[in-house]
Amino acid sequence: MSEVTVHVGGHVTLLFSIHSNSLLSRNQGSKGAGFCLEDGVEVSIKRTDNETDKISVTTIDGSTLDGGLKLYSDLIESFRELFQINERIDVNVRLELPISQGFGMSAAGLLATSLCLGEFFDRGDEGQLARLAHRIERQISGGLGDILGLWAGGCELRTKPGSPPSPGVAQGFSVGCKALLVWDPDGMKHTSGYIDDPSWKKKITLAGEASVNRLMQNSWDIGVWDILLQEADKFALESGLLEEKTRADLLDVVLTNATTNMSCHLCMLGTSLIVVPRDLSQDFDTDELASKLRKLGLGVRETTLQ
Repeated sequence: MSEVTVHVGGHVTLLFSIHSNSLLSRNQGSKGAGFCLEDGVEVSIKRTDNETDKISVTTIDGSTLDGGLKLYSDLIESFRELFQINERIDVNVRLELPISQGFGMSAAGLLATSLCLGEFFDRGDEGQLARLAHRIERQISGGLGDILGLWAGGCELRTKPGSPPSPGVAQGFSVGCKALLVWDPDGMKHTSGYIDDPSWKKKITLAGEASVNRLMQNSWDIGVWDILLQEADKFALESGLLEEKTRADLLDVVLTNATTNMSCHLCMLGTSLIVVPRDLSQDFDTDELASKLRKLGLGVRETTLQ
């Protein structure tokens, strides 16, 4: 096979609890709920005659990412060791959303790369490849449950932490509606700053466990939509994450310009928001809101929920 391309959508976490104490990365992760996105990461792999792998990452604005290549090289080396592959490759990664804004770009990039490697070399099954991606993401203290969420797809609920296909447990249902992603270009956050901090970890986990327990009392289908949006707001308040000024200011700006059928929620853990329909049966047009927010200097991307 001369070249293989794989696309994996991004992921937005609305609420979560932290489970990172296990010595085994496959048991680390989070419970929680969120949305899988159509926009994400595209990875292409082809053979090269070079003596080393060539990895290039293109960002949302078309520039080349100088840092942040280690997660891809670590994944490739782990794949190579696992499946006894010696050939060198040319890997091109194209990011459709910004990094460090809570859109699951490290998870989507790792999962897309792992699946692409598996297809290119005809090695492994989807479960093995997803678990490998999860392990590398935990090694870099990236996301906790993004890969498990992507595994479930759609609007997902993670009820047992860990890597897919096991021991992590998650379920999802399809939504297929439009959504608007909004972020502060100067407000990037790294997940490790929260999940590795004892104080934040305690507050987040208490709020997240309560939300997940309440959500588990419902059938996980489209009928839970209103309850999920309410729980996302409760979590943002009870975890203390909404108290951070940059997040609160961003939410105020978006709410001021949003219409009554727009439900605005923090993306965990960026300085970012996702705007979704409050009522899925009504028309949902984000063009005017997107235009207003761009004029204010905010990052904006119209996307679709899986």
